[in-house]
Amino acid sequence: MVLKIQLQKSFQYSFVKDDRIMLILRYPEIFTLTSRAILGELRSLNKKSDPKYFDEVQISSQLSYDSKYHFVSEQLVSRACNPYSCHELPDNRIQVHKASQFCKVLQKFGSETFDIDVASECHDMKHCKNLGPFVHDWEITEGNNAMSNKFKLLITNLRCLPETNSPKTAKVSAVFRALSPSEDRFYSGSRTGLSGMTISAEGIWNSSTGNLCMVGCIGLENDADGCDSRICLYLPGTFSITQRNVLSGTISSIKETYVPLRFKKELRPLDIWNTYHDYCKSYLSYRFTRIEMLRAFMQKDNSYNLGMLITKIIHRFPGIEYNRNLTLLSSLSDELSFQVKALPHAIRNKTISKTFLSLEVLSLGHLFGRHWPFRREHTCQEEGKVPSFVAYDDQNILLNVSAQLTVTEKYFSHVAKVFLEGLYDASRGVMHTVGCREIHSQKFMDCLIEVKVQYSSKTTRWLINPTASVSITSLRNPEDQFYFSPINLKTVLIPYRDNSKEVKFRLNFEACFRIFVLLTSAACLLSQLYYVERNIDATPLISAVMLGIQLLGYGVPLVMDTPILFAWKEYLYPQSRSLHTGSTNKQFQFMMKLLLLIIFVLTLKLFQKVWDSRKISPKSLSLNRRPNDKKVLLFASMIHVTGFALFNVCHSILAGETELVTQLNKYWGMIQDCFLLPQIIGLMECKFKTKPLSKVYYIGFTVVRFVLRGYDYLRDPVFSVYFHTEDRAVSSQFLSKFENVGMMMILSFLAIIYHIQQQNFKTSI
Repeated sequence: MVLKIQLQKSFQYSFVKDDRIMLILRYPEIFTLTSRAILGELRSLNKKSDPKYFDEVQISSQLSYDSKYHFVSEQLVSRACNPYSCHELPDNRIQVHKASQFCKVLQKFGSETFDIDVASECHDMKHCKNLGPFVHDWEITEGNNAMSNKFKLLITNLRCLPETNSPKTAKVSAVFRALSPSEDRFYSGSRTGLSGMTISAEGIWNSSTGNLCMVGCIGLENDADGCDSRICLYLPGTFSITQRNVLSGTISSIKETYVPLRFKKELRPLDIWNTYHDYCKSYLSYRFTRIEMLRAFMQKDNSYNLGMLITKIIHRFPGIEYNRNLTLLSSLSDELSFQVKALPHAIRNKTISKTFLSLEVLSLGHLFGRHWPFRREHTCQEEGKVPSFVAYDDQNILLNVSAQLTVTEKYFSHVAKVFLEGLYDASRGVMHTVGCREIHSQKFMDCLIEVKVQYSSKTTRWLINPTASVSITSLRNPEDQFYFSPINLKTVLIPYRDNSKEVKFRLNFEACFRIFVLLTSAACLLSQLYYVERNIDATPLISAVMLGIQLLGYGVPLVMDTPILFAWKEYLYPQSRSLHTGSTNKQFQFMMKLLLLIIFVLTLKLFQKVWDSRKISPKSLSLNRRPNDKKVLLFASMIHVTGFALFNVCHSILAGETELVTQLNKYWGMIQDCFLLPQIIGLMECKFKTKPLSKVYYIGFTVVRFVLRGYDYLRDPVFSVYFHTEDRAVSSQFLSKFENVGMMMILSFLAIIYHIQQQNFKTSI
């Protein structure tokens, strides 16, 4: 035989030839509760002085799942279960699974891990260090007692055999294995050895009580003294705000030699999609228990006002038109659920960063879980029937909803997990719920919590990406130890499956918007040309630098394939996830190019008039009555160079490093916004008796640039269906919301300064 030795330090293998090794295996004659172990030993036949000698190695395993199991331990089961009644559920109103398909349901939990609860009676460390009946080679001290909460319980080798004579009972056999935090679940699930961390169990399920009672034998014990554990297990069929376990159980001592160990399997919202989808639809239901609290919450928040009426008329929120359709309810459940980052509305603590916020809908209306129309499974729910717990009001249908709210941030650890139930009002896009959180230190549920979720309007999704606002409020007195300050969170973008309609609508809207802006610009230029025809003395006072900037702004898109007026705003994706938005309609493109050419020609004509007026003899027009374009260009350049430096520094501090070309593209748009700056500088050193610019011209162009910045402020980047939370909104020609607000303020300031400047000259004359 060849021994393969693994060196821990070098992680290399070395081989030693040794043919003096004996392996002994002892198989049981029949496969039962007390005779299921395969015992063996590995011995070295070498002398102790031989370097190849090793100490005896004990081996333990058990018969495989393919072996026939014999349920012959009735006496042990009767000793554990007959004189004893399993513990009742915390809430007597919770129903348990009593259907005849118990074995089919129980098999779904084979190879599943369960959470272990440290018993509330566990105060003395001497009684707690062994983790119930399980025996391990290290003790839980006060310093690491919290580690016991991280132990898991794994069920393997699960066998369930319905009784042929009595269909209301079933025999069950299984192995319970305790997993330490350092063990891998999948690796441990394949282990077959029996030790102090395993319990072999056998018992009977009775449909009259809905409980499965089993007797358990720790490790390799096979007598009455070693089989001292009683295992009670039940499958709740009714869920509530305080009962979210799909399986619960206890492991207790028949002789009361250790503290009972409780274990559970909490139904995660994700499980209703995959692991327990059929089970949820066929056997589970939800029971609402906080109706009075919810009614008081809604009456307090639903104060009628004009804004609410306008919201109902204009905006459309996530909802369904026919609440009896399970497919529509399932789709709405997905739309109301989200797992995104969020940020507090008012950040007082600067150390708080974006936290991950998850809201998973468990039931909606008369649908528990999810519904897949292309799957045919047995279900006890009827699609055409509306149960009594669906609430109605005079104007619309309010859907009952139960959900789970999870906040992953240390600062909000006191509300890390909140169970919710309440009503969703589709007319306002608001979900009113009451919540319960588990206080682990005190072993009770704090249910004096109100949670409100406000969804954004679907009407404006083409412009503003969907988000949600979540407010969490404690109803306790501030003096109460379990009181917490109100929490208000605002999520980032909540992506949804198909936004192609919104993308197409924005493409067409922005094309029409560009055409409207270009028409307005052409009207402003025509007004100025008409004005200079009637006021010849005003022509030389117009700044040529200002017109040169406008010529460049309109000429570059004609020559180069650059965006007209503003860029398309979308998230930056890797090439594999690029967003294919298509192109604007060719008719729209042609109209925009044609209007852009007309505006360029009109601006060029105005520039030609100004240039020709400067050639007039100084005798008829003194030099101090026209701007000095060289000085204007110099001063304007100095201002813009300084502004660009400040802009670049501020942007680098706030947004990090950015390419210089990108920064220049952004600042070029800001130069076009400041079109009045050269005109203001030029008029500071010249005298005139007439206004150089008409009100329609400078106010019109100011409004045009203001509207462009305002639209860029309102619109959000378009996202792809493959959106990831780390994707960034990047474009070469659009600014942040803060920068857009700043530019709108500068636009207004320049227009006011120019208006005051003209008024002052008129007064002095």
